[in-house]
Amino acid sequence: MRRYALPLLIAAVLLAAGCSQSSSTSTPSAAPTAVSGTVSVLGNTTLDGQGDLKLDLVDVSKQPNVVVASKTQSITTLPADFSLPFAATAIDSADLYVLDASMSDAQRKFITPIQYPVLTHGNSAQISVQLKPLPTPGERALAGFEALKARIGGLKYTQGDQSEVGMSRGWQVFRDSDGKVVFVRELEDAGPKGFTNTEIAYRDGKPWVVVLSHSAGRGQKPSLVERAGWDAQGTLVLHERNAGGTTSRLDAAEAHNLYADAESMLRRAGAGK
Repeated sequence: MRRYALPLLIAAVLLAAGCSQSSSTSTPSAAPTAVSGTVSVLGNTTLDGQGDLKLDLVDVSKQPNVVVASKTQSITTLPADFSLPFAATAIDSADLYVLDASMSDAQRKFITPIQYPVLTHGNSAQISVQLKPLPTPGERALAGFEALKARIGGLKYTQGDQSEVGMSRGWQVFRDSDGKVVFVRELEDAGPKGFTNTEIAYRDGKPWVVVLSHSAGRGQKPSLVERAGWDAQGTLVLHERNAGGTTSRLDAAEAHNLYADAESMLRRAGAGK
């Protein structure tokens, strides 16, 4: 259960209540029986397939917090409408309530970056919720790759090369303070067939992230970039293919080939020496 910053929330809702007071009198309306509204996502993030939106109406005055009502609904487009019904008799006007929302799709999780007070102390039963997208496992892997790449200049490295008819290949192997291979850069010049730059990050002696760039020649803009990455359990979490400026999903078989090539390079480099 998420913990809530109750003192700040109390101040916010009491201020809202004070601002909403009016000297005029009106006929009391019926007590609401649902929290409803719309949900959207901050930024330009779109759903990868179907999203599962989880809604909790939480009494944060009680310790531990009490979930008054809960619901999960499927959505495919954003913004989306929602409605979370509850029993009116379950609401204590003296207590503070918040709507807690989260969502997940095929790859990403979304959370509420702020608390949404509802129902009591002048707060409405209708609200607009904005979710914050969290980095996907693939995005975290790629960020880790870039961070490692940025510091290889301070690592010890060895290099090698190999030539055959129509192709020349050279590589650099970077090791950590324990002598373990953590990064490899391999350049392959196949003449008229093009130039390939492959960069591989390793973690715990296994391929972590592979980025392969292919261009018409050395120094030219890549026409094809493939990115693949795996988590600590070996599950494929990063699978991108960009050809001619169009990004698509990298085929699992192609990702497997990149993994196999990374393992072969690790053996060639002499892991742990």
